[in-house]
Amino acid sequence: MRDDRPIALEAYEKLAEAYAQLAEGKAENGFTEHPAMRRHLGAVAGLKVLDAGCGPGILADYLSSQGAQVTAFDVSPKMLGLAGARTGGRVQLHLADMAAPLGFVETGAFDVVASSLAIDYVRDWSLPLKEFHRALKPGGRFVFTVQHPIGAYLWYKLRDYTGVQYAEGAWKGFGAETVMMPDYYRSFAEIVTPLLEAGFQLKKVADTLPLEALKAKDPKAYEELRRMPPFMCLEALKA
Repeated sequence: MRDDRPIALEAYEKLAEAYAQLAEGKAENGFTEHPAMRRHLGAVAGLKVLDAGCGPGILADYLSSQGAQVTAFDVSPKMLGLAGARTGGRVQLHLADMAAPLGFVETGAFDVVASSLAIDYVRDWSLPLKEFHRALKPGGRFVFTVQHPIGAYLWYKLRDYTGVQYAEGAWKGFGAETVMMPDYYRSFAEIVTPLLEAGFQLKKVADTLPLEALKAKDPKAYEELRRMPPFMCLEALKA
């Protein structure tokens, strides 16, 4: 069914340009997940931030604009090229796989690791979490978003809530072409337990709720996203 390549690489290479152009205007992204990440990251001026799975550089661009010193990486060459164009040399960019050791990352170099809807595509979290823990200074924060386990369970029409499961969904909102996006569904236990095993202290778990601005733009989407948040935002600390 799959080889050793990152499971979502082919899909993201296909939709990279459309994603970069449309994500900020979409209810789930620009009106829900993006503001949730920014709110939980808080003030970042003067901080060194690692953006893990940066995609087209939307978060990296924001962090840099807020005064952070940003290093970012992604596994998709097209996404990384778009990130470079968006950030205009203000962000250090690396082509790297989250499921492999991050050789370019120095131990204890970062105040914050931020990851926006990226770690879901890795089945075994032990290595990336180990690398993120290593990358952080003592007291550093890991702030990340993942699919909400209840929402994902319903979206993929799974029979079993538990564990980690390979799943696929049709993405129809990024241009004319429907792209089948592979993913790994994870129960809540499979999100929290690996964090604790990696040495993190869990500080906060929050459902992502849409901005009030979406209510006027798309009231149906606003109500749906309030009833069933599509993502969760978590914050963990390196002791």
